[in-house]
Amino acid sequence: MTKSKIKILESDLQIQNKINIEISKHINSKIKKNKNRAISKLRRSVDTWIRSQPEVKSLLKERVSGELNAQFGLRPGSADSAVDQIVSSIVDSIQISVLTVDKKLRGSVEFKFQSRTFTNLLGLTSGFSITEKGQSLHWLDWLLNRGDSVIVIGYKYQPSNQGRSGGGKMVVGDSFRVPPNYSGTNDNNFITRAFSGRNTELSNIISGMLK
Repeated sequence: MTKSKIKILESDLQIQNKINIEISKHINSKIKKNKNRAISKLRRSVDTWIRSQPEVKSLLKERVSGELNAQFGLRPGSADSAVDQIVSSIVDSIQISVLTVDKKLRGSVEFKFQSRTFTNLLGLTSGFSITEKGQSLHWLDWLLNRGDSVIVIGYKYQPSNQGRSGGGKMVVGDSFRVPPNYSGTNDNNFITRAFSGRNTELSNIISGMLK
């Protein structure tokens, strides 16, 4: 019985390139198909991450002395709206940028989150509170950027059931600053902390794009 012979005319490199091209087509097709679903999942996750931060929870505690809601003098009902606007602005800023996988199977997925300038947040009207004298207090800037620095000189926060918030008021005294356990700076605040240590979640979202 005569054995048939198969003669391969292409080199190993040519064969590998053809295999890689087909693999890259498959990967790119999956990413294109699942990108929007990945963005939706990421936005839901970010919404949860932000709302779970201690600062946000403290902002939402109305008529509770010592909480940020009371110390910033937020009027009843205003914190819910402010938090919703903050979270929505952060979530809306999310983008996923994909670099197409080439025949060498090189590509990338880049997540773009909240800008470090925070301009989209600092411009929110809900990030301000207005005193009885009509003064505008930019409490969101205090929380994001001012750290432990003194913000108000000559007045201090006094816990009570009075004031705009029903959880305390400012009285003549030493000074006022954001409580150190909540204070933030441009590169270390409740937003940057919400994204810290999320590598596993982000990896799972990337893996989901390939399924």
